[in-house]
Amino acid sequence: MMRALLAVRFRAMLAGLLSQTRQKKKKSKGMVMLFAFLYAYLAVVIVGMMCLTFSGLAPAYHQMGLDWLYFSMAGILALALSVFTSVFMTQSQLYDAKDNDLLLSMPIPPGKILLSRILPLLGFDLLFCGLVMIPASVMYAILIGFSLGNFLLQLLAVLGICLLAQAISCLLGWGLHWLLGRMNKSLASALYMVVFLGIYFTVYSQAGNIMNAIAASGEAIGASVKSWAWPLYAMGRGCDGALGYFAGFFAVCLVIFGAICWLLSATFLKSATARRGGKRRTLNMGGMKTGSPSRAMVRKEWLHFLGSPVYLTNCGIGILMTAALAVAGVIFRRKLLGLLTASLGPGLEDYIPLMICAMLGVMNSMLFFSAPSVSLEGKTLWVLRSLPVSSREILLAKLKFHWLLSAPVMVLAGLVLSVAYGCTAAEILLCAAVPGLLAVLCGLFGMACGLQWARLDWLSEAYPCKQGMAAGVTLFAMMGLPVALGGCFFLLKLPPVVFLVLCGVLLAAACAGLYRMVTTWGVRKWEAL
Repeated sequence: MMRALLAVRFRAMLAGLLSQTRQKKKKSKGMVMLFAFLYAYLAVVIVGMMCLTFSGLAPAYHQMGLDWLYFSMAGILALALSVFTSVFMTQSQLYDAKDNDLLLSMPIPPGKILLSRILPLLGFDLLFCGLVMIPASVMYAILIGFSLGNFLLQLLAVLGICLLAQAISCLLGWGLHWLLGRMNKSLASALYMVVFLGIYFTVYSQAGNIMNAIAASGEAIGASVKSWAWPLYAMGRGCDGALGYFAGFFAVCLVIFGAICWLLSATFLKSATARRGGKRRTLNMGGMKTGSPSRAMVRKEWLHFLGSPVYLTNCGIGILMTAALAVAGVIFRRKLLGLLTASLGPGLEDYIPLMICAMLGVMNSMLFFSAPSVSLEGKTLWVLRSLPVSSREILLAKLKFHWLLSAPVMVLAGLVLSVAYGCTAAEILLCAAVPGLLAVLCGLFGMACGLQWARLDWLSEAYPCKQGMAAGVTLFAMMGLPVALGGCFFLLKLPPVVFLVLCGVLLAAACAGLYRMVTTWGVRKWEAL
């Protein structure tokens, strides 16, 4: 029984990594190799970062006689990375799996179902822990010295950290499941992504200072680890050769993991079958209002956007990042001007409008709401096709939704930055008009790509939003457009204001051509779906 359950889970997770459509034909070898290359590249990047980090810690802690703290810090980093990357996956695999109801209706103990979901997740935790702990061991062996016995203990410590990380992820996933039953899941996912990016960029920008502080404050950190995180202290001592401490660390990890599994097993049936919380709404016919079909279709797109965590997170994050760029540009105005003046020299003022438009053009590539909107209809496409609304109105409603979300933030960011950096009236107008036209162009181009590469047989909305051809082509094309225009600027050698006027004219012409294309060819493609 357990073997069959594990086989089903591993096949489902592998299909989620490689493809998320209902097509039964095998993926081409080229596509599989591409995914393998991308995952290998990500692993190489993480390993390289870990090697660079531990190459600075190993000599510093060895000179202080705190070799155990070096391995404890590696364990803390592995634990944090594993938990942070697997909390949402753990919650969705345990409680939001689509086959929960089917399996729970069978004569299978809930504990076995739960265990069949936890064991594959242990594999992912083992991978993340290994990407941190193995480079730490290798760098220690290269820079300090190699001991076969200690190296084997360090490899076994990866399994202990993996068990501890999965226990914490399961506990947090259980709490997250309870919390999501009482709030908007899409909003929670977007908030999680914002927090993740905020922590990432903060740590990345202060990485040097953080590493210097960690290397210099070894004794204070060691005392804190010994007092407040004894299992990690024991792990560090064990990796340095103390077998008693290592046995204690592994025993604690097994006990914590077993206790969490027992707790979740006792509550799994109730949690997995619990209805989502929320206030019941009663139909109030007196409060209903009539509106135009276009307005109703735009509202439908808005509700879909707010109700889809994947759609909201992958496309909506661009709005927050564009707004953050404008705010950061105003706050750090003096520092940025000093850096630009030092690198570009005098005459910088003439190029500021061009740089503002270029930066906003790159941010515009992240606002690709229209690209996945056609594919996101999926199995409900027949609902739109059965409505007394023309295909042209449906496509225009999707475009209006894109423009309402992207154009205002692009125009407002251009106005704020151009005013803050002292641009002239003409330059302020161009800094608002060019990003606005780029937002309009992105919507039209994304809609054309979405119609050309529409895929309605996806299993998860992550496919059209992340892996779909339409979203990928739109993202990279709109990201490359500012780069191509920058190359034209250096070739033509026109004054910046004249060049921005020329860009505005060309963008307006491109928007007009794509608009006609979407309302003619696009309508025929939509009706042929």
